Amino acid sequence: MNSERIEYIKKLIDELKVTDYEEHDVMCNSSFLKIKSGKYKLNNGKYITRERVTKRSNGMNAVVVFAVTKSKKIIMVVQPRVFLPTDNKITIELPAGYVEDGENVIEAGKRELLEETGYISDKYLYVDKFYPSLGYSGESISIILACDCVKGQDQELDSDEFLKYFEVSFDEFKYLFFNDYVIDATTKLTYYEVMNYLKDNDMLDIIGDSNV
Repeated sequence: MNSERIEYIKKLIDELKVTDYEEHDVMCNSSFLKIKSGKYKLNNGKYITRERVTKRSNGMNAVVVFAVTKSKKIIMVVQPRVFLPTDNKITIELPAGYVEDGENVIEAGKRELLEETGYISDKYLYVDKFYPSLGYSGESISIILACDCVKGQDQELDSDEFLKYFEVSFDEFKYLFFNDYVIDATTKLTYYEVMNYLKDNDMLDIIGDSNV
């Protein structure tokens, strides 16, 4: 992109950037989430009002872990997602969860993988970060690649958390991915981001496929 186009885009960004805002809590009986309503002033002098969702304990940031075992298998989880408009309300996903207070994203990925599956690794790599729901949340999800995973212990699930895990080959993963077993946006985007990362860093051998 040439400098003239970049300057044009920068002008658009400058016109609509938020210069000031006020927020207040909205009445909410949830013990997990809270809602804030705000009025935001833009650089063009206009005001917009929006509501956002956040956690009561800390921020909404999360991690998703693309975990590959020493035998080149990908670790996946099955769990209920009660808001899905499907008959069984079940998804097949990658291990994921929230970043707790005081954690960085690598530490959170390590903990979530251990709690949900019992697998451990000596090599965790940061791949990328994205914002899935900017219409109502500032949540970010960081993509973590865990290499050469081995089983370290049993699951450590919360009392109201019900989750099963299993290993798949890369070919099996692609079958699930392209035959509507995998339907959540986080797993879909993570797959493409990780594939690009592996190609760019000459690491495709960890999934047993050099011709992805």
